Amino acid sequence: MKQGTKANLSGAKLEHRVQGIITSALDVEAKYFSRTKIRDNILLKSVPYTNIYGSDKCRSEFVICKNNRKIRVECKAQHASGSVDEKLPYLYLNFTSSIKEEEAVIVVEGDGFKAGAKKWLRDKCKNTKVLVFNPVEFKAWVETGMPVKKVGLVKAYIKRWFSL
Repeated sequence: MKQGTKANLSGAKLEHRVQGIITSALDVEAKYFSRTKIRDNILLKSVPYTNIYGSDKCRSEFVICKNNRKIRVECKAQHASGSVDEKLPYLYLNFTSSIKEEEAVIVVEGDGFKAGAKKWLRDKCKNTKVLVFNPVEFKAWVETGMPVKKVGLVKAYIKRWFSL
């Protein structure tokens, strides 16, 4: 099997596991964004966003829509050396400056990332609206009710205060 095919299968497996974690723990259905008008109590798949270059052709794996929260979720798997880790800075910029959701999660898996890549991503996302998890951490976060990151709480409080 070619390396690219293996990488695609690896990514698809991670996405499938993440979808199962969300639908099971939150008791929601998963539907493709383009095939449903439902926007609450659902897991939307293949959800578009406008990237840092202004293109609206980008898609994230999921957006969790639960209890008036919208949480964008992206999955990145790297089990052998390759280029996924080189995409992390681009993903970081998109998730911290382009997406409209006030919460986001990046799930990373595998030992094929370049040395320091996952730590770099976690460090860069520390004081932003983005959480970075491995699959075990992500499962625990979802199963404990998806606690809101402090940065998100402060922004939500400020937004609510000024809209009164």
